[in-house]
Amino acid sequence: MKYEEAMAKAKEFAGNPPHQFKDEFERHEFESNYATRLQFEANFNAWLRIRSSEYEDDEKTDEQQKARCDREDDLAHLILTAPAVYDWMIFRKFEVADYCITKHGDAAGVTWGEAIALTALDSIKADLLRLGRKEEMKLAKEMELARAKANPAGRPAA
Repeated sequence: MKYEEAMAKAKEFAGNPPHQFKDEFERHEFESNYATRLQFEANFNAWLRIRSSEYEDDEKTDEQQKARCDREDDLAHLILTAPAVYDWMIFRKFEVADYCITKHGDAAGVTWGEAIALTALDSIKADLLRLGRKEEMKLAKEMELARAKANPAGRPAA
């Protein structure tokens, strides 16, 4: 699924949300996160289908097998480098990284396995930092609102 298609579905869903948005920023964040989630799930499901096709009984030519492996690698890269907007996405990334490291590290001579492992770890680290930062920003905003409520005139504290 392309991001544009996912964003269109997200906008449609946001038109009838289960709750009301506080402002336009919250609506946009919801739409963006929903679209990212749809795209991530589509890529992950496609990756699972490609992986399962490896074990089908029918005979495949070397060219067909290479095309399947290339598509599997492309999907793994898309999954591992996609931003995680929900914490469960990080664990899906771990699943993909684990499979890539064990499959490619042994069979393809470690070089590719090392590269994908580094990409996975860097991407997961960035996700954890961003998700943690989002919580810090939310807490800072709540503290600012509490201060403003306690001191509505904006006078300096004595």
